[in-house]
Amino acid sequence: MTKPDQGLGRRERNKLEKQTRIFDAAAELFAEKGYSAVTTQEIADRADVAGGTLFRYAASKAELLLMVYNAEYRKQIELGEEREAKSTDTEARVLELVSPLLIASRRNDENTGIYQREVLFGEPSECFRAEGLELSQRLQTRIAQILHEGHPHHTTRTTTAARTISNVLHFEIARAALDRITADELTNIVAAQVRLTLAGLPTE
Repeated sequence: MTKPDQGLGRRERNKLEKQTRIFDAAAELFAEKGYSAVTTQEIADRADVAGGTLFRYAASKAELLLMVYNAEYRKQIELGEEREAKSTDTEARVLELVSPLLIASRRNDENTGIYQREVLFGEPSECFRAEGLELSQRLQTRIAQILHEGHPHHTTRTTTAARTISNVLHFEIARAALDRITADELTNIVAAQVRLTLAGLPTE
């Protein structure tokens, strides 16, 4: 979470400082106890804010989880983007891009499962859900760009293949949370499906 900016006015700095405290408290408690065992009052207490103040920044506990995991997933996507830029092979680039996200998703089964549910099926009005969907679209768009660079004359097919891979990621991450498989197993499962998807693209 961004730290307060000294260039802002006092009110804006106070608001950002409270948001940072709430974010940090939520991240710590979700990591320590898991989503179900955490209450919004615990988060408010750790952040040293009133319960009513907390709900000015997030309308529900689910939104707090979205806020925390959006930040984590953004970090992992950025790491993947850095890693894939160092590769030249299309399959390797896609796997380098998504691997940090796959590994991060295995840190807490309950939190990951609920995050996936809220992003895919949460309330349309939730601002942090919209942010999660934007992150998903960012990843899908980058996959499409990688595929198009490898198959520049087949834009429609590479776009469809990128959507297929994106859907695989959502499904397999959610299923891994339910089946409690390891990060290595999840990576291997996704790699096999990426390989199969790429095999269907034209070579010319």
